[in-house]
Amino acid sequence: MITELRRSKRIAEYLPILINAKDRSSGSVLAGPFSGRIIDISDHGACLLMTQVMQRSYHVFHSTREQDCRYLQLIVNVPPDNIPFSIAAHPIWMDLFLREEIRAFKMGIEFLSDPEDRLMKQLREAMRVQQHKRGEWWRTQTDTGSA
Repeated sequence: MITELRRSKRIAEYLPILINAKDRSSGSVLAGPFSGRIIDISDHGACLLMTQVMQRSYHVFHSTREQDCRYLQLIVNVPPDNIPFSIAAHPIWMDLFLREEIRAFKMGIEFLSDPEDRLMKQLREAMRVQQHKRGEWWRTQTDTGSA
């Protein structure tokens, strides 16, 4: 029996994002933008799907975790209004995503903002529009037919 350890419920999504690795002390961009997709999201974090995780010698997961002052800036444009949201996060885990001829990376991230923060509430509200449609499309693309 698998016990669910997540702090909040995950919702299937399929939102395009840009990801920058940044330095908290200087505000400078260390690498990016990397393109990706949010494939599920909760109040505390998300799972990202990315085809590229290296830029020059910077690895978006490992290099960011090397120093506490580094973090990921996620830039999310939520349809249909495409309002840009910028969210700070830390990478938590990474794994391969293999599906037929598709080879990519999944990365779990934890948001640095409080779920009750104004920006996070605005993001959740914007995502509610057409969320079911985006999430259902992603589920049909990854359904392997097994129970």
